Amino acid sequence: MIVDKLENADLYVNVNSRLKKAFEFLKDNDIQKLSDGKYEIDGDNIYASVQSYVTQNEAEKRFESHEKYIDIQYISKGQEFIAWSPIENLTVEEAYSKEKDVAFYKDGTFSSKINLDEDYFCIFFPKDAHKPGCTLDKTSQIKKVVVKIKIA
Repeated sequence: MIVDKLENADLYVNVNSRLKKAFEFLKDNDIQKLSDGKYEIDGDNIYASVQSYVTQNEAEKRFESHEKYIDIQYISKGQEFIAWSPIENLTVEEAYSKEKDVAFYKDGTFSSKINLDEDYFCIFFPKDAHKPGCTLDKTSQIKKVVVKIKIA
């Protein structure tokens, strides 16, 4: 798991060969003007999902993880926290779906809260369970982009 500001994205482009294109999408687009939906960047290798929503109480959210894709979760507007835990510390609640590339987990005894403000991102790898969209201090209207990067 990595957390940082978008202005520092160049520090991470060598982690995976496709991260550079993913970060270019975030830097080269006015996210506030993008409609919610899916945006292809490089076919199914890299694509973005633009989302608008209101944060929810942590108890209403579930941990998830992905096997085929790395997530970059970038906050364009609002504040939220994302709970994080290594998947080995959690109990599977809903088995991995190859079709949807997601597994869901029950809360465990070990997790950390990652506070995200505007222009911050988190990168989640397959062993990183994450619970996005949680209310930080008060309910917040979020504009977010989740960039999915296929593991090469």
